[in-house]
Amino acid sequence: MTRKLTIKDLHLNVSIRGQGSPLLLLNGLGGLIRTFDPLREELVDYKTITLDVPGVGKSQMPRWPMRLPRHADLIAEMLEQLGIDQVDVFGVSWGGALAQEFALRYPGRARRLILAATSAGPAMLVKPADILGFFGRRKSASLRKQERSRNSIQALLRFGMVNGMLTVNPQTYYHQLTALVGWTSLLRLFRLHQRTLILTGERDTLVRPYNAHILRRSIRRAELHVLQGEGHFFVVTSARRTAEAIREFLCQQHGDEESAPNQACKSTAIDS
Repeated sequence: MTRKLTIKDLHLNVSIRGQGSPLLLLNGLGGLIRTFDPLREELVDYKTITLDVPGVGKSQMPRWPMRLPRHADLIAEMLEQLGIDQVDVFGVSWGGALAQEFALRYPGRARRLILAATSAGPAMLVKPADILGFFGRRKSASLRKQERSRNSIQALLRFGMVNGMLTVNPQTYYHQLTALVGWTSLLRLFRLHQRTLILTGERDTLVRPYNAHILRRSIRRAELHVLQGEGHFFVVTSARRTAEAIREFLCQQHGDEESAPNQACKSTAIDS
């Protein structure tokens, strides 16, 4: 189900599927709602909520670029309008930074965190020049060579756009990169009390695995899962393995967590 919400004078495109425990999915740079389709098909027993962030897809482009804290405030108000008090939060790449900011600003709303292919600062992303170069009319021989690299940002952009998962609007990327200028969570990660799963691709050359180890050491209740043989886009290229890691983490029993039993976890227990 897709809904149109108006939040802080912005019209947003929001998608909700399923009837299980609520799981918020926050996309990466330029990611459209459909980017999560393969993952959501593997998590049909969860209530997954995702959106085109401002300026992406069918959501309104803000007049001025929004900083990451404002994005987090917008997410909180979206959940309030949907009548959802608390969610597990999954964020990938740029969305992983947003997931951290949301959990830090609204600790009572974020039950558990899953941070995929992300880091504690803007170094996780590419240089703006690389994005602008991709959209440029004329490309140098070196740039064309980079595009042939499986894990280059140009290759990922081309893959995502060809498959209808990433926006083709260069202004969107400018807005999202601007949101991260000067942002870091590194000195605040100790404040995260949520159990956290950190996912990284062994072959991720954009957000290298050392970023995941930094997150693991900085968040008190964090655990790390490395997807062997995977690069930056493993949420799409290996949706089933990603879903299995998410499900195993969310189904772990901890006495300090209050929640109704999830049907997904019941099914897993029966199958095992």
